Amino acid sequence: MPVSPVLYLVAAAHFFNDIYMGFLSPIYPIVMEKFGLSLSMVGTISMVAAMASALSQPFFGFLFDRFGGTASIYLAPLLTGVLISCLGVAGSYPAFLALLFLGCLGSAAFHPKGASVTPTLSGSHREIGMAIFSAGGNLGFAAGPAVIAFFISAWGFRSTPILAAPAAVVALSLCLLLPAREMKRRAAADVRVSFRSLFADRRQFSVLLRLMFINFSLTVAIRGLTTYLPVYMVSHSLPVTSVGVLFTVMLATGAAVSIFVSSLSRRTGKRLLILSSVVGGVPLATAGVFLFPSPAGSILLALSGIVLTFSNPLLILFAQTYSGNSPAMASSLLMGVSWGLAGLLMVPIGAIGEGIGVQWMLVISTLFPLVATAACARLPRE
Repeated sequence: MPVSPVLYLVAAAHFFNDIYMGFLSPIYPIVMEKFGLSLSMVGTISMVAAMASALSQPFFGFLFDRFGGTASIYLAPLLTGVLISCLGVAGSYPAFLALLFLGCLGSAAFHPKGASVTPTLSGSHREIGMAIFSAGGNLGFAAGPAVIAFFISAWGFRSTPILAAPAAVVALSLCLLLPAREMKRRAAADVRVSFRSLFADRRQFSVLLRLMFINFSLTVAIRGLTTYLPVYMVSHSLPVTSVGVLFTVMLATGAAVSIFVSSLSRRTGKRLLILSSVVGGVPLATAGVFLFPSPAGSILLALSGIVLTFSNPLLILFAQTYSGNSPAMASSLLMGVSWGLAGLLMVPIGAIGEGIGVQWMLVISTLFPLVATAACARLPRE
């Protein structure tokens, strides 16, 4: 069966949901200066975003597996877009964190349902379908840094509420083009399961734990770069637009490469490509940090981001295979718990940076994926 056209609408919702999440990287140095923050307080922003957008995903995954929740595909991008767009008018650091937390909950509500319906909309091309869904989010996340950077440069940070308008348009368009009844029909029956089915098979659950650890290790490096590299760039007198362009190129190219890699996995298997992502991104990132801010350093950092992120759809599909008939829960554990725990590390990593400097702190975070090498080698062969 071919990929359903409905999948592209879900991927479009993923794009617009994640474009707002991509706003954070360029505004870290702006918020740091506006509120007089330390590196560990900047790390707290990343941690709060991770807690809301990631650690809450298993809760939403459980609800959707049990009760459906198709409307989250429409409403979540609206919630995310409106609240994240209001960050520019936050009058204090606590108000900024509150808006961020609530806005990121919208992102958390979207991902489990979107990821769980994707395989049923992919026909016989599950790898390609998941890559399309992931690429939608990755491209949105990639576009976010450039959009917010150029917008702030032109209109100022306090004008960001204007950017909520696209979220409203997207939510309305999806309601009209993809009604809830059509989504339910296309996506087959909602799975009604409990945590018990996820834990029933110990072998399957052990594989899921390895996948979560691999994704956690990769995300520490990625989140370390997206949180602290902008601060490092601005400290070298680079404009905020340079931050936006670098991360947009890195993440957009990674999204495109993930589609090719997902197709390639049908021949090579997922394990080899996941291992390549874990091992291959580290030397590129480390060399890029040491050579930055030279052009060679920027290129190496962009390449490292591509390599570290291209395995994301493969990890999600792998997790769903070992989900115990609970695809939304498996997706939320992989994307939510892994991403959330990686976000929690940003505060201690920021504190380390205050003692040893941002450059060496970035090196430490980019070396982190190597701890997952053994877990990759123990993944089942397909």
